[in-house]
Amino acid sequence: MPRDESASSDWEPDNVEEGLPSGDQRRDAFARLFAKHDRWLFSYLVTLLGSPAHAEEVFQEVCVVLWREHEKFELGTDFVKWVAVIAHNQVRKFRRQHKRGSYQLSDEACELVAAAAIERANLFDYRRDALRQCLGKLPEEDRRLVQLCYDDSTMSIKATANRMGRPVNTVYKTLNRIRRVLHECIDRTLTAEGLA
Repeated sequence: MPRDESASSDWEPDNVEEGLPSGDQRRDAFARLFAKHDRWLFSYLVTLLGSPAHAEEVFQEVCVVLWREHEKFELGTDFVKWVAVIAHNQVRKFRRQHKRGSYQLSDEACELVAAAAIERANLFDYRRDALRQCLGKLPEEDRRLVQLCYDDSTMSIKATANRMGRPVNTVYKTLNRIRRVLHECIDRTLTAEGLA
């Protein structure tokens, strides 16, 4: 059964009688929502601008606007759509300022890409949730290897293999097998939920 796409807010009031968050609670809830969706936002900007460097520049501007306007966001509504409108406006502004750049899509193409990206935004969250579930189904040793390789971005696979006392080639092959298993599990999970 597909999930409720409007459930993009993680906020639940502490005081059920009042149902309205305090200023700190609102700010914290907004920060959690932003942290949950910041990677999607950056990917969305890369899609629209075609350049990670330009996306990074616009991402900074979007962040400034989001925090300036955060009190206007109504907790419990669709955060991704609200952010996408702000991001799209900043993309338009950037495109106007850099009109001579040959990297740009036409305005019409940009609008189509933006609409498609917003429609598919929830899929990113669904895949992340499915990944979490699928990681939980892995054997303990596989989960440990994934954790060692991906939790510490400063540790290389070679260092991980040395730490585990395993040949580097074996670790690479094991990671490839785990990635395949996770990919298949995610696809099955999304298909079962009617999301694929």
